Amino acid sequence: MGKFFIRCLMFLIGLLPLKVHYFNAKWLAWLIRKVFRYRRTDVIINLSRCFPYMQYNEIKYYEKLFYDHLAELIVEAVWFGACRNPERLRKARIVEIANPELLAGVYAKSPSVMVLYSHTGNWELLGGIEQYNYSDKPLGLGVKDFCVVYRKLASQTWDAIFKENRYAPIRNKNGYDGYIESRNLPRYVFRHKDEKKVYNVNTDQRPYFSAPSYIECQFLGRSVKTMSAAAALAAKFGMAVLYLNMNRMQQGRYLLEYSLICEDASRMSAEEIMQQYYDFLSRDIINNQPNYLWTHRRFQQI
Repeated sequence: MGKFFIRCLMFLIGLLPLKVHYFNAKWLAWLIRKVFRYRRTDVIINLSRCFPYMQYNEIKYYEKLFYDHLAELIVEAVWFGACRNPERLRKARIVEIANPELLAGVYAKSPSVMVLYSHTGNWELLGGIEQYNYSDKPLGLGVKDFCVVYRKLASQTWDAIFKENRYAPIRNKNGYDGYIESRNLPRYVFRHKDEKKVYNVNTDQRPYFSAPSYIECQFLGRSVKTMSAAAALAAKFGMAVLYLNMNRMQQGRYLLEYSLICEDASRMSAEEIMQQYYDFLSRDIINNQPNYLWTHRRFQQI
């Protein structure tokens, strides 16, 4: 019942034009930052530790920009949830791919592709990749070849709602099984080892689950523990590995840009793959500080 009510409310609100949602995001950002003070201490600590050379007024400046961005993520999720027609997404042109030829090229030559990305831009809009290709050249892969790995939310209601949101850009949802819970990824990859897939894995520092071993990498000048299962799977099956940045260019415009980590992960160690990933991620965060999810509590020093 709760899911039905929330879904109906989000659908009705989501029918409003995207410009209306962005107008609402202005006061929503103020509420989150000033009234509810949602994780403001975490944001300031994270920014201060990652950019120790910044003055306090600079930290406060980027903190405000981050909360503006966070509010936009929320209203975009509401609008996105009402997009039952994938053409609405395409016409909005909210997401574009900067270099689709890189993804198409490695996909054509590799047994499968592992794409590592982080909480940059609006990662919830990643599904339905073919809707975001506006170039004349096709990607060479279909909906069923494109897999998105997620972590199940504690709330069943919100987990179901976000699942429906992430399905929104997919034209033919019947029989689609590319929405994979992170715990099930190894089993899924082994089961589909003879099929060419593009696996998109949101990769964070500090592993979600307790593990007897972990990988240490340098990230923004600090030593961090990191998730490494995706890199290990890519190495085992000789996949190509790409890094994906989702950069916020302006309000309502995100640009997906791929960078090549390796064409054959079996020739690299998981540690080398992950360090290259964090090098790319550090570069992009430095270039656009508010574009990263600074409210998280996974950024820990060993």
